[in-house]
Amino acid sequence: MNELFSEFSAKNVRYLLIGGQAMRLAGMPRFSMDWDFFIPPRDESNLARLNEILEAELDMPLLALGPVGENFIQTYQTRWGVLQFHLGLPGVPRFEEAEAAAVICHTETGTAVKCMCGRHLLAAKRAANRPQDQADIEFLLELQRLGKLT
Repeated sequence: MNELFSEFSAKNVRYLLIGGQAMRLAGMPRFSMDWDFFIPPRDESNLARLNEILEAELDMPLLALGPVGENFIQTYQTRWGVLQFHLGLPGVPRFEEAEAAAVICHTETGTAVKCMCGRHLLAAKRAANRPQDQADIEFLLELQRLGKLT
């Protein structure tokens, strides 16, 4: 994934890492096989850059959010595992606001990754409120209690 994040940076891709991998980079000991990304829903130039980078991996291109919510979540099996692109996220403000509050985390080898901030991760986890989100919510609430939630 480091090479993919480096290419995203080199091509100025707008994205935020969310979900389990963002939780892991925030310090929660967590295992997740997939990589979830929040991307701007109708930014055609960003979608073109993503499609160019991922062309050899995708069986069909990423598409903009449709007028009645089509393409809300797009999932692909790649050499890096499952990549899931979210064009909207319950509990979270518009992409532009989430992007402005983003934090930079680093992989174990030091590669910079744009991640959704902790307070937006908490809002998304609370909105989804799935059983698998409960431990994430508790972890984020503890960070908040300690004054360490970004």
